[in-house]
Amino acid sequence: MLILAAHDPADHVLPHRLFKLFDTNVNEWWIFKRDVIPLLNIDFGPHEFYFTNHLLMTLVAAGLCLLIFPWVARSYARGGSTPAAPRGIANFFEAILQFIREDVARPVLAQRTDAFMPFLWTLFFFILFCNLLGMVPLGSIIYLATGKEHIGGTATGNLAVTGGLALCSFFAIHVSGVRAVYFGLRAGTYGHHDHGEEDHHGHAEGASAPHAAVAALPLYVWNFAPHVFQPGSDAGVISKILLTPLDLVMWAFLLVLEFIGAAIKPFALMIRLFANMIAGHMVLASIMMLIFVAGKYSVGVASALGCMAISCLELFVAFLQAYIFVFLSALFIGAAVEPEH
Repeated sequence: MLILAAHDPADHVLPHRLFKLFDTNVNEWWIFKRDVIPLLNIDFGPHEFYFTNHLLMTLVAAGLCLLIFPWVARSYARGGSTPAAPRGIANFFEAILQFIREDVARPVLAQRTDAFMPFLWTLFFFILFCNLLGMVPLGSIIYLATGKEHIGGTATGNLAVTGGLALCSFFAIHVSGVRAVYFGLRAGTYGHHDHGEEDHHGHAEGASAPHAAVAALPLYVWNFAPHVFQPGSDAGVISKILLTPLDLVMWAFLLVLEFIGAAIKPFALMIRLFANMIAGHMVLASIMMLIFVAGKYSVGVASALGCMAISCLELFVAFLQAYIFVFLSALFIGAAVEPEH
């Protein structure tokens, strides 16, 4: 009903203000004061912060995660060392959890899989719940019951939400990469392409914690781009003199490209999820509005059938986009934690 009452197809997917949280003047923040950092001579002006329907739905999705999965986990805790086979809804969620771990994460993370599963599982189900909640007509139900509009919505149809999720993946990727270098230095396995298995050739003695902490980030950046012309250990003096400057120049050029790629990856995750979730809702609203634009029964029947088909497609897309977001995040993390990549 809210879709039909809207003045355009985008009305029901846009964020709507529910109430104001607070006012602030960004220019009064310490870092933006002109007498503190004169280079930031920008007038940001006052800003108002509102609690929107999309923010509400993110809280609902987070609440569902906090309610469902502790409940599912309790069935295993009660079983002790031999937990009973899950049933019903617990079996449904276990199948998805197992799929994400074994078929999505393990092929790219190998022995590191379990360390990243809490993050990947949380990411998947939070996105999935946000996507599915957008398909439930909560706004229409609440409007009929209370007269309040725009209570529900698709949180992942908001760039701020998908951007926040992409930033989480961005930091998980690169913090994990630096962390892998740190532990490789501590164990003395860095540079030996260690995969958690016993190296029978032996490794150098591990670095101390302070030295590893200082060197981890520079080494991560040093290996962030390939060294195309790096001379080998058996190269002669002349070869090293000629190839080393060429390698540094090419490495610097490739490093800029890699930094651009590192920024594009989360941007692509953000836009892909946002565009796919908002497109289906706008198409659905446009098809429904054709009923009143045409004013014919034949168009109404065709529109109703089209809405059913689009809704089924949206249900599939809700799962697909959560899967793609997590799959790509796992792929990028897997590349970051392997120094040879």
